[in-house]
Amino acid sequence: MGIKNFTRAIIPCVLSLFLTTAPASADDADTVNWSKELAGKYLDGRAKEWFEYSSADRGQERNKTSCVSCHTLAPYALARPVLRKLTGAIQPAAYENQLIDQIKKRVEHWKELDAEKFGLLYSFNEQKKKESRGTEAVFDSLILARLDREEGRKGPSDLTRQASSNLWQVQVADGDQKGSWEWLDFGYEPWESKGGRYWGAALAAVAAGTAPGYYAPGKSTHLDQKVELLRSYLRNHLAAQNLHNRLGMLWASTKLENLLKGEEQRKLMQAVFDKQQADGGWSLSSLGTYARRDGTPQATDSDGYATGLVLHVLQTAGVPKSDARLAKGLSWLRSHQTDTGAWQTSSVNKKRNPATHIGKFMSDAATAYAVLALSH
Repeated sequence: MGIKNFTRAIIPCVLSLFLTTAPASADDADTVNWSKELAGKYLDGRAKEWFEYSSADRGQERNKTSCVSCHTLAPYALARPVLRKLTGAIQPAAYENQLIDQIKKRVEHWKELDAEKFGLLYSFNEQKKKESRGTEAVFDSLILARLDREEGRKGPSDLTRQASSNLWQVQVADGDQKGSWEWLDFGYEPWESKGGRYWGAALAAVAAGTAPGYYAPGKSTHLDQKVELLRSYLRNHLAAQNLHNRLGMLWASTKLENLLKGEEQRKLMQAVFDKQQADGGWSLSSLGTYARRDGTPQATDSDGYATGLVLHVLQTAGVPKSDARLAKGLSWLRSHQTDTGAWQTSSVNKKRNPATHIGKFMSDAATAYAVLALSH
């Protein structure tokens, strides 16, 4: 069945979960404003800093680009076009254009990336080369698919089609991980780790289901086979995933059919709501079993990334704003934007100084996902 029919089938299951929930009160709803302008200023400023960050440089001279980071540029690319619409801005921000120009260059020169003039994300050994290609292929497809959707296209652009072709070329075809992509693993949670591989596959599913007019079952045998490999991977490996990655699966299930049945989706939503804290937010440390390398205790307070991600995915899955728990979470987000425009989150890998460039990485992602959650 198509996505629309799938959504109609899922929504009654979702609503049945919340029929006994009291409606949101005015105090929990739109009583606190958040600044879209400040959020945009923060995100643009951080994109600028990332593009100027020499450690992120790849390639040479006119071919020089920046690593598409899991924490800064990739979330920026998802949130900035949405924020632009919310503020009524017509033209993309300068750093949006810079990122898309960079992606265009790398997608078009995909076969040449393993050369000094372009440069893979990481190339210090053969495994990292594979991981770099897989990770970049997913991000390119996701970012371009979202852009096509935001621009109101009826079908994918030529660039999106090329990025999608690159994506399926590097999909793992055999072994225990078939259907997924090699994914950058530096032991940094929640994205650049062994478990990040599943997160990346979920994002690939979001990309395939987001690009307008791209995937229709039965239209292409080749594409059907690739998508079925991805679907099988996500379903077969779901039980071993932490709640953060299962949120990725929930998100993917709203874009690609036959990933989760209605009852499976309902139970997953309930597991997410069970982690909601008394103040209405969620803590990243509660979405997985994370251990800091420096031995410091995990932050357990509600944070912007976990709360933003959860609320974005739940709303995408059909949970209505009238649900009191969701409304309380949105109220938490509105009241926890800082005067810099950002929402804060602490690293689950080690205690970091939030005033430093590296210390802001998690807050970059937090701000992007908070914007996505508040944009529904």
